[in-house]
Amino acid sequence: MRPRPELNREYPEPREAETVELLVESLRDVIKQRFFTGVAYRDVHVKGHAAVRAEFIIEPSLPPELQVGLFAKPATYPTWLRLSNANHIPSPDIEGDIRGMALKLMGVPGKKLLGPEEDADTHDFLFLTADVFLTRNARDFYEFVKSGALNRSKSLLQWLNVGWFILRHPDVGLTLLRHSKKYANLLELSWFSATPYSFGGRAAKYKLRATRSATSTLPADPSPNFLRERLAADLAASSASFDFMIQFQQDPVREPVENALVPWNEKYAPFVKLATLHLPVQELNTPEQRMYAENFSMNPWHCLEEHRPIGGVNRVRRQVYFGITGFRHGQNGVPVREPSGQANSGPPPPLKP
Repeated sequence: MRPRPELNREYPEPREAETVELLVESLRDVIKQRFFTGVAYRDVHVKGHAAVRAEFIIEPSLPPELQVGLFAKPATYPTWLRLSNANHIPSPDIEGDIRGMALKLMGVPGKKLLGPEEDADTHDFLFLTADVFLTRNARDFYEFVKSGALNRSKSLLQWLNVGWFILRHPDVGLTLLRHSKKYANLLELSWFSATPYSFGGRAAKYKLRATRSATSTLPADPSPNFLRERLAADLAASSASFDFMIQFQQDPVREPVENALVPWNEKYAPFVKLATLHLPVQELNTPEQRMYAENFSMNPWHCLEEHRPIGGVNRVRRQVYFGITGFRHGQNGVPVREPSGQANSGPPPPLKP
C-alpha cells in the first residue's frame, strides 16, 4: 500500500526522461507528416484564431500570502494572447473541440526557468477550456500519440490502434467526449490551467473567468472561421476582460498533483482573484498579427521560479515543448526568439535579433 502523498509535493515516475525522448520523436514524426504543405505546423492547437493585445493588471491590495513572484506588487503588464482550437487538424469552428488560450506577458523582470531565453522579459501562461489535461500522465500521452491519434490521415490499422488505446484508457475517451464542445464566443468562457503549478511553494491551479455574460448563440449558418470573425467584431466594438484566479491544493488525495485527469473541486479548493486580463478595443485581422500568432512560441516553463509548473505532465512538457518548437521553427526557417519590448500597441513587437 502506497503511503499517503504529502501536500504540495511532486512524485516523479520512473523513466520519465525516457518518456520525454520518445514523445519528442513521436511528435516530430507527426509534424513531418504535414510538412508537404510547405509549412510545419504545430502538433496540436494548429488552428489559431488571432493574436490579441491585452493588459495583465495585478490586483492592488492582495493579502501578503498572495504577494508572490509576479504578483508581489501591483503592476500592469502588456500582454499578447493566442486563441486556438486544440485539434491537430485545422477544422471548421463549429466542430466540437477543446479550445486554448496562451498568454505572453511583456516587461516581466527576473530570470525565467527555460533556457536559452532565461533573460527574456516575457512570462507565459497556458489555458484550456477543459479543467483537466487529456491524459493522466506523460506516459499515457505518449501512448496516445503513438497510437496514431494525431496523424492527419489514418489507415484502418491506425484507427484500430486508437480504438484499442481508448479501450485501455476509457478516462481519456470520456475526457474527449466531455470537453470537446461547440462554443459560441471565446470571450464568454472560463479557461483553466488544467495542470498544477507552484505558487511560492504551494501547489495551485489557475483559471480565467469571463466577466461578460454568456449570451451568444451558435450561428445558424456558420462560416468555417466564425469564432475568429465573432472575436474580431466584438473587439472592434468594445473591450472585454477576464478575472485571473488561483485555487490552492487543500488535500493531496482529493487534489492530486500527479494525475492531470482529476479536476480540483471548487467546493473544497475555492478560487480567489489575483489579476485582471483586459482586452482593449482593437483590430485583429491584420496580416502582421496573423503571422505573429503563428510564429511566437509558448511554454509553461517560460516563467519565474516562484510559478514553476509541477506534476508529471508539466515536467515532460518542459522538454517536449522546447524540442518541438525548435524543430518546427527550424523547418519553417523561423528562429525561436522571444518578442522584445513592452509596448502592445501598433504592429506586433519584433522578435529579438
